Amino acid sequence: MDIEKLYKILKETTMQLRKGDAMKEDKTEWGKAVHLYFMQHVSEVTDKDVEFVDMHYITIGVNKPQAVKYRDELLSTLKTYPDFGRFKQGLSYIEVGGVIGDQGAAFQLFALGKVLGLWEVITPEVMGMDGEMADDLAGRGFIMFSGFKG
Repeated sequence: MDIEKLYKILKETTMQLRKGDAMKEDKTEWGKAVHLYFMQHVSEVTDKDVEFVDMHYITIGVNKPQAVKYRDELLSTLKTYPDFGRFKQGLSYIEVGGVIGDQGAAFQLFALGKVLGLWEVITPEVMGMDGEMADDLAGRGFIMFSGFKG
């Protein structure tokens, strides 16, 4: 799989956006976890061509006209995924992030595919969960895309 080409497409079509404060603290059984989100807030995006996809932890902005422009290139790149048969069934951000080298990039890819109609994104919220249960499930990989339609 041409990771450089995939990252170029993601850079040209998507952006990672924070949903809340730049810093969030959580208590865990081991102490305190501090999450830092050094990215633009979703409310600061004014481009009318950008569609937003909630990925539980962050929101991904997808510039739809740019996404359409790169659709064929994205499809040809995805078809070289190491286990394309498995990919077509839908995967978790943890697995895709491991293959492409970054879980945030996996979120961007999932959002891009959703906006292009290649699949649906499944998060705990889509299944009606919220709060600690949603966070726990998301942390275990329950952010994924449904079967590939490309």
